[in-house]
Amino acid sequence: MGLLKKFFGGEKGAAASVPPSSQFHESEATTTEQGSKNAPRRELVQVVLRDTMRRHGIPSDWIDCRILSVVSRSSMSGMHVHLIVRHGHDRLLNYIPAFQGSFMSAIQKFEPRVEEWLFSLSWQFDGISEGKYPQMPDPRSWTAAGAGREPRKDDAQPDAEVMEDLKALFAIRDAALKDPPADHADFEPTRPGFENSGGGAKR
Repeated sequence: MGLLKKFFGGEKGAAASVPPSSQFHESEATTTEQGSKNAPRRELVQVVLRDTMRRHGIPSDWIDCRILSVVSRSSMSGMHVHLIVRHGHDRLLNYIPAFQGSFMSAIQKFEPRVEEWLFSLSWQFDGISEGKYPQMPDPRSWTAAGAGREPRKDDAQPDAEVMEDLKALFAIRDAALKDPPADHADFEPTRPGFENSGGGAKR
């Protein structure tokens, strides 16, 4: 981080001391005003990215960076940072959240209000061809118990089990409705409590 301290320490010529890199560049041309406002920020993003990669032992040609400088509707000057994984896709994939957290934490040490001008941080895995990497898993694996692994044939399927239980319950209910209840010798058929005869009541 020595370059960062020198660059943001206000010393003259510090910006020129950072060597240019063909891997880290701005993807779109901007106006002179936009470029002058975002130049220190672009330099910060590029240097922090290189330093984060070096700190974690990631080869310098594995991740590329493109920066798009923009002006928001509220006239706020900022940028979109696009990180492109060129190599080591399978080795980096599981560590992208950790790397991004480390990268953003390093920027915040120099720019605590980075969220005001770094509008977005996106990732792209370049050169991926179908068949080279594992195929998408069973759709149920994302929400089933033990998500993250391929479901085995002997894994219980909760939805199927519930449906089987419901079918059994409905079968029992249907059978009970079809068969009339057996007559009970202890009870007589229900009769009216009163009979009308000539306008009077007779028990």
